[in-house]
Amino acid sequence: MKCIKRISLFLLILASCASLSAISMVYNFRIAQITKQPIKLEQGQRNHVVVALLFDQFRKKYSGATQNYTGGLSSYIYDFGSYYFRTDGAFAHVKEKRSDGVHFSGTNTDDILFTFGRNFILDERKVITFSSLLGVPTHRSNRLKHPDFGYGQVGLAFQIDGSYELNAISTLLYGARYIYFVPRRAYDLLDNRYKFTLGNIGDLLLAYKNNWQRQHGIEFGTTLRSRFGAHVRPDFDDIVKRSNYLRSNFYGVYKYKFTLGATANRILLYSGYGFDHKPKKFGQKYIVTLWTSWSVGF
Repeated sequence: MKCIKRISLFLLILASCASLSAISMVYNFRIAQITKQPIKLEQGQRNHVVVALLFDQFRKKYSGATQNYTGGLSSYIYDFGSYYFRTDGAFAHVKEKRSDGVHFSGTNTDDILFTFGRNFILDERKVITFSSLLGVPTHRSNRLKHPDFGYGQVGLAFQIDGSYELNAISTLLYGARYIYFVPRRAYDLLDNRYKFTLGNIGDLLLAYKNNWQRQHGIEFGTTLRSRFGAHVRPDFDDIVKRSNYLRSNFYGVYKYKFTLGATANRILLYSGYGFDHKPKKFGQKYIVTLWTSWSVGF
C-alpha cells in the first residue's frame, strides 16, 4: 500500500511540475507606486482615493507551459497629514496550458495587503517615504497543488521610496522594498502536509514621469525583483529551485486626469514586459502584463 502511494505521489509530482508557481497583484510594486501618486488638480490634493483596476497577465515558461491571470484589484488610500494608510485586495481567474491541454483552471482571491507610511518633505524638490506592510492570506497555500493566485502566507515588509523633481513637469522616482514571508502549512495533491515558505523578496524600482499640460502624463520605468530563501520541510521535488528567481520588468503608463463635479479622477493605461534571468530551467521566458485603472479622489 505504501509503495502504491509513493508511486502515485511521484506521478502526481511529475504531472504538476509545470504548476508550482504563484503570483500576487497586491504585492506588485509598480501598481502600488503608480496608483498612490496624488491626483493633483486646481482644487488641490484629495485625502481619500479609491482605485478600481482590471488586469491581464500572460506568462510563458522556458518549459513551454503558459499561464494566464485575469482579474481585478481594488485599493483604498487615506492621506492624513504626513502619513498615509492603504489597503489592497484582488481576485483572478487562473488558467494554465501545457502540451497535453488545459492543466488547471480556477478562480481565487489574492492576499489582503495593509500599508502604513510617512512622507518626509526634504525640500521643494525632494520627498521620501518610509512604509511598513502586512500581508494577510485569504486561503490555504495551494502552491504545491496547482498555480495559485495570492502567496497564501503572512508577509512582513519594509519599504522606502521617493521622488526628485527635475523641473516643473519631470520627476525621477525610485524605491526599494524587502518582504519576509512567515512559514506556513502547505498540502500536496495527496493532502500530505509540508512546512513551506517563499522566503524573501527584494524589489528595486527606478522610473521617470512627465506631466504635460494639466491633464496628461506618462511614466516609464524598470524594476528588478529577487526572490530568495525559499524552503520546505520535508523536501518536495524542486520547489525551492522553482521558487527562487531573479526577474527584470520594463513598463510604461499613460495617465489622464479630469474632474467630475468636485471629484478628481484619473485613468491609467499600463503595459509591461518582464523575464527571469534565472532559473532558466524553471523560470519565466517572458511575462506580458496589461492593466487599466480608474482612481477617484475626494
